[in-house]
Amino acid sequence: MPVDSFDVAMDWYRKNIDQKLSPKLVPGVAMPEMSKVAALINESYDLQSARAKREHHEANIAALKERQILGELVDAARVKRAVTAWAAMARSAFEKIPDKVSERVAAESDAQQCHALLTAEIDLVLADLAVGARSMRLDSDDGRA
Repeated sequence: MPVDSFDVAMDWYRKNIDQKLSPKLVPGVAMPEMSKVAALINESYDLQSARAKREHHEANIAALKERQILGELVDAARVKRAVTAWAAMARSAFEKIPDKVSERVAAESDAQQCHALLTAEIDLVLADLAVGARSMRLDSDDGRA
């Protein structure tokens, strides 16, 4: 160990003795740097903020469940099934219009009368579809409406 100065002796001690006693120490890392690392770790995981975040999300889930029970919130798959069934019914109803009015339209020579027949039939189909849309029920997965 050098005895020329205290600083030289401390450097020699850190290099030769400290590393042999505790090999996990990294040369050149001062204690203030270690405290900065500890502070970063403490800031990155705050138990109270984690609990607050969890409680916030649990409250959101509870609000969604309440809206579902009140009937304000429904499953998207059930809505898709109902709308698909209604759209199929609409398509079928419009496809039947030519079968219903073709003979009457063929018998008419007046274009305005043909237009009136077609318009009346389309209005009937639209009225039926509106009634179906108002009375639309979402089928549940267990067979209940």
